[in-house]
Order: sequence, then structure tokens, then C-alpha cells
Amino acid sequence: MRAYPTLLITLVVMAYGCRSHAPDPLQPKRIVDLSPPVSEVSACQWLGRRACESIGIPARLPFTPVKPGNPQFSFGFMMFTVVSHSGAHLDAPGRLIRDGVAADQVPLERLYGPVQLWDVRWHDRTTPLQINDLTQQPEIRPGHILLLLSGYTPPATGDWPTYTWLSPQAASWLAAQPIRALATDMPSIGSLQQSWKLLEQEQQPEEVWAERLPFFSAGIPVIEGLTNLEQLLHEETATFVGFPLAIADRSGAPMRAAALVY
Repeated sequence: MRAYPTLLITLVVMAYGCRSHAPDPLQPKRIVDLSPPVSEVSACQWLGRRACESIGIPARLPFTPVKPGNPQFSFGFMMFTVVSHSGAHLDAPGRLIRDGVAADQVPLERLYGPVQLWDVRWHDRTTPLQINDLTQQPEIRPGHILLLLSGYTPPATGDWPTYTWLSPQAASWLAAQPIRALATDMPSIGSLQQSWKLLEQEQQPEEVWAERLPFFSAGIPVIEGLTNLEQLLHEETATFVGFPLAIADRSGAPMRAAALVY
């Protein structure tokens, strides 16, 4: 009779040992960081001096130590000034649409899901993507987060950044597809230079931001400013996760984005 408790204890220990050494089925093979680092100068390094001057972004943003009343006491805290639409970020519908949600109100389930990557680096960087450019890509996978790899590189001089972008017609076509979200390495899904020209011409907002409104109206999140998308080119199974800071503002918010490769 005494052998039974001993045998039971042995089986429990063996079972626990096997379970503790078993691989975690949810653990990815690797995690690809899709967010460029944020620093005092990263915004204008990414967008270029010409765009920053036009938008009104300082060349260097304040990163300031918090100083207590007694200078002998220090907690090592910092205050950061960051741009809502620089680096990896979410563009909030509330920026352009009446009653549109703020960054902290975008459903998180729309920002997490399987990846489909379209490589559009073949397109020239002086004209926008058109509908026929998109229809040449693989068929849309419903419920996936669509990643557009444009191969963006920051401008080396004081010029406007150059990259391929979405025409209003292509944006309307894409927003009608069953995608969970749109994410890209483009600093903007529209041309920053073209948007500036339309603003100088005092065009209506629906003209200036024509490529964004279809996504916002359809409830499709728009994520811009990603990096390292080329590392996902030959991966068959990956999951995107990109949660913005829960900033209660209608502009947008920086995020930390990554791809979990399985």
C-alpha cells in the first residue's frame, strides 16, 4: 500500500518536468521590430529638413530631465516631446472625420492579426500607385493586415521625401477590400509634398487628404512609418502587432510595432 503514494508522486514530478520543458506553441521563431527608434532628432532625420520646416517640426525636439524642487533629489525621470505622426504611428480618424475616433479609441483587435505583404518597391517614386498597380498583387486575404513595402529611405538633402504613395482612386479601391488594417513603411500614404501644395492652394480637406478618408470611413486603421518590412518578404506565417500609446487625442499616436514570425 505504501508504494502507491510514492508512485503517484513520481508520476506527477515526471509530468511536470515534461510539461516545463515542452516548447511553447505560441512562442514565435523570431520577432521583427518594425519601429524606428525615437530620439531628439529622429523626426526630421526621417522626414527630411524640407518637410519638417513646412510642417513646423523643430529639427531637435526637447528631451528634458525632470528636476525636483530640491536639486539634490533626482528620480531619473525625463519629459519627451514627440510628434504624433513621426516614426511608427497610427493616424486617427478623428483628425479628419467628424465624430471619428481618437487614437486611444481604435479597437486593438484591428491592430493585431495575420500579415499579408505586398512588395511595391518596383514602382517609381515620383508617381502614385494606381488601381491597376494593386490588382497585379496577390489576391487579398480577408482579415489580414496588409503591409505595403515601398522601400522608403529618408532624403539626404533638404528636398521633400520621395516615395511611391497611394492615389485617391487606389486608396478607395483598397479600402473596399476586406483587410483588417493597412500598414506601410511610407512616412505617409499620401505625398507630403502634394499635400503641402494643395494646402497652399487652399483646397478643401477632402482634396488634401483624399487618400485617407476612404480608410477612415471604412473603419480601417492606417499605420505609417514602419521599418524592416523587407525582413518579412520570404516568411509564410507572421502576425502583426502594433499598439499605439493610449493618447486621448484626435491626431494620432506613436506605436511600437512588431511582427511575430512563426
